[in-house]
Amino acid sequence: MEHIVEFANSGDFEHLAAMWRMAFADTDEYIKTFFDTMYKDGYAIVSREEGIAVACAYLLPCQTVINGRLYSTYYLYAATTHPSHRNKGHMSAIMHKAEEVAVERGIDYIVLVPAEEYLFNYYAKFGYQTAFYKKVVHFTREELKGKAVEPDLTNAYSLDLLNIRQSCLGFGDYINWGTEGIKYAMYAHNASSGSIAFTSDGYAMYNMGKNVAYIKEMCTLADPGELYTMLLLEEEADRFTFNLPVNSNIHSPDERITKVGMLLALNENAQIGATEMRNAYIGLTLG
Repeated sequence: MEHIVEFANSGDFEHLAAMWRMAFADTDEYIKTFFDTMYKDGYAIVSREEGIAVACAYLLPCQTVINGRLYSTYYLYAATTHPSHRNKGHMSAIMHKAEEVAVERGIDYIVLVPAEEYLFNYYAKFGYQTAFYKKVVHFTREELKGKAVEPDLTNAYSLDLLNIRQSCLGFGDYINWGTEGIKYAMYAHNASSGSIAFTSDGYAMYNMGKNVAYIKEMCTLADPGELYTMLLLEEEADRFTFNLPVNSNIHSPDERITKVGMLLALNENAQIGATEMRNAYIGLTLG
């Protein structure tokens, strides 16, 4: 089947919102917030049947940091196809178009986070390589109490999350979001009933499950024990699961390393940079 693949226009919004709603079960308010804050013309790619957008993916600008060097990057986000039009090659056409657009614009990488394990193999067919990992550590409540220390809250209510994050992750390889990306990530976190514990020098973004606190990202310039104290004060969880950069010095007996994201290098310099990546970190994603 021949696909018409091009940039979305204002007439597509109703179809884009409907596809998003079906694929991700987000609220209309959430979808509207994305389009109001993150959408830009020339950054949403659609595939059409009979003039109607039936598949879509969004290119969100960010940076990949490797050994302190900044590489221009697109984060491929919210890729989906209408259920009635799947298995017709629409997403394949979008993937090829995304690469073409990024190369034309001189972008170094496209990065994505597969929503399911099987999708790592799917994206590998387009040249994407697994490059982003996380360390998952677990503590019981009693174990965390043993590591907790008195927190400094002097400037906690004026926390600069963006600078804290860049300072904490700056010694490793990671995805760096700009101000708008961080704001949207915080909105998405809150919309998923997420919470944040913070001190003067750090933060821990988390969600609550049944008796378990899942810490999505934790960055601190001080003793992590300060954030442990805040987590213990805020939640009555029996267990705490932390998702951390692989090079974090926080350990637990049953920790494990898991793959998170993939990367496509689009030019020679980017390919060289990719060979130098070591356990790169995404952590804070936009959904």
